[in-house]
Amino acid sequence: MSVSLLMLLLMPLICYASPVRNVSLGCLEDTNQFLSDLNAVEPKAYAIIMYDSLGKLGSNILGGNTDRLGSYTECLSAKVPSGKFQGQYCKLQVQQEGFDYSIGICVPDSCHDEDITMLAILGKKNTISFVSPFPSLFTLNSTVSVVSVARCVKGLFSIDAFAAICLFVSILFIVLPITGTVYAAAVRWEVKFEESPSDSLPSANYGSTSSNEKDKSESKEDIRWNHCKMNSVLPVVSDDVSFLGALDSTLKCFYLQKNLPTIWTVKSSKGVCSALNGIRVLSLVWIISGHTSQMAAWQNLDNVLEWKARVLKNPIYVYSWSGPFYLGVDTFFLISGWLSSRSLLNMVHHSEKGIILEVTMKYLCYRLARLQPLHMYSICLLVGLYSVISWGSVWEISKFHLDNCRRVWWSNLFLLNNFISVTESCNGWTWYLANDFQFYLTTPLVIFLYLRSKCGLIILGTTLFLASFTVTALLSSFFRLPVASPSDMRETSTVMYFTEYYTKPYSQILRNKVQASLGWLCAILAMLAVVFLAYTIEDSVNSYSPAAVIYQALHRTLWAAAIGWIIFACQEGCGGLANWVLSWDIWTLLAKISYACYLVHPMLIILYNGLQETLMQYSDINMLYLCFGHCLMTFIIGLALTVLVEKPFEGLKQSLTCQFHGKALL
Repeated sequence: MSVSLLMLLLMPLICYASPVRNVSLGCLEDTNQFLSDLNAVEPKAYAIIMYDSLGKLGSNILGGNTDRLGSYTECLSAKVPSGKFQGQYCKLQVQQEGFDYSIGICVPDSCHDEDITMLAILGKKNTISFVSPFPSLFTLNSTVSVVSVARCVKGLFSIDAFAAICLFVSILFIVLPITGTVYAAAVRWEVKFEESPSDSLPSANYGSTSSNEKDKSESKEDIRWNHCKMNSVLPVVSDDVSFLGALDSTLKCFYLQKNLPTIWTVKSSKGVCSALNGIRVLSLVWIISGHTSQMAAWQNLDNVLEWKARVLKNPIYVYSWSGPFYLGVDTFFLISGWLSSRSLLNMVHHSEKGIILEVTMKYLCYRLARLQPLHMYSICLLVGLYSVISWGSVWEISKFHLDNCRRVWWSNLFLLNNFISVTESCNGWTWYLANDFQFYLTTPLVIFLYLRSKCGLIILGTTLFLASFTVTALLSSFFRLPVASPSDMRETSTVMYFTEYYTKPYSQILRNKVQASLGWLCAILAMLAVVFLAYTIEDSVNSYSPAAVIYQALHRTLWAAAIGWIIFACQEGCGGLANWVLSWDIWTLLAKISYACYLVHPMLIILYNGLQETLMQYSDINMLYLCFGHCLMTFIIGLALTVLVEKPFEGLKQSLTCQFHGKALL
């Protein structure tokens, strides 16, 4: 497009726009000045820069390279010498004869989204446009029908009070560990010089009292209280605790030299299957791999049609978006259910009163204290970080998540985000946490039946299975939910898959070598069937088969049963090579930071994609390196969040628990 053609396209907009009251006068005046400076005998430098940053038609259109993003940074760098306006990057979302694509344009920053959209509409009425239409060679027919909607950005997103609070909280949990570490080191130095060696305190028990003798007649409460005094990193305080005492206890919870060793220790908990750590970490890596491909395909590929043809129905890419990587979340559900049952059984055993309201509330409060601090901090981190980042040409997904968190963050607080605003939820991947806690609410009932009536437990399990099967089958049949690649381009089915099926709790639901071998064979066959049947079952909207309905209703249960067998076999000593691999010490270390990694990895992927100014070329090697990079950064940031946020809150919970028991015994 030449300068003369640009004048031909835009100047009539100025001439005919005066009757259009929805276009601001400032936008029209500045646009007129830009065009005049561009068409002058000696064009102004800023006007040339604005023109040069416009998106132009590229090659490989047949491969999906339809977006014309232009140059985001170049546009924002353009400034009129008088200082009246500067360049503002806008995208025209264009729909033309079956194509939906974006075009980057550079306009004066006095123009708003509505101004650019209205000018585009006015230009269409006068047979002109901001941009040339798509060549008729690539449209469905030779007629041209263009509908445009503009979205503009000036660099940083706006920072409101909510974003400022989130940014403060994000920074606070970086400052607190540094402060706590310095404070604890100062206390240690003071104790070292004020007390004799025989009276000095262990480095991990500042301010706590120890006892080398225990009365044999001590009750369980006394033993628990003494255990708190011996092992808590906090000083045990009396009823008249002061503000300074509370501050002292809090700062010591953020002591890095106490929190870091808890990560490096690779010993598994007593009585817990060590293979769980390997299963958890490998499932997490599978999810990260799937999200890497999924989120890149949303907006960042310049050969998306080639990617669809190569990846979506190819079993070789089972590790990626083409495969049912969401089954990694079902693995998390199984592990969480198994551990939660053990936890509640232990609490019931120690209470000596069975399942009572006090035990149940304590069990649920412990779970909330485990989930919510890091969960809510991740929301603050997203809002704070995304508000101060200078985004690139593909900012829409980042803005979408930021706006959602500003609007419905409270649904995450109450763990209802899998039912409220599902398609516009805050940190959409945290639907898993809401689902997980909703399952936790049912655990006391299951344990109650287990302790009282095995027959009742069997009846409940059968009823839940049949209910899950029926509901899932009906949803799949009615909405024609896709089997593989649930985020393919079938918009209605995709939305229904996530809102009505994927995020809901009602759809998730060895004595000799011969038996062990048979169990392993069944587990492996079930897992292979669940993964590879997704590539063969017909699930198109026009020919949705009964096999797809049955698959949707059963595949998650079969997957959970297969993973359950692996856990059981490894626990009973029938795991063999699988148990050896899944029990490596490295999995134990990574499993301790897996919760933080799950929360933060989509944020990092969206951040990386949103900072790009050009589209990326899909290739196997590019995606492989991208996945490795995302995994590495996820583990680094996950480690930091675990040490800076998760472990300190565990210390606070331990302190409050010990103080509660101490006051009860005084």
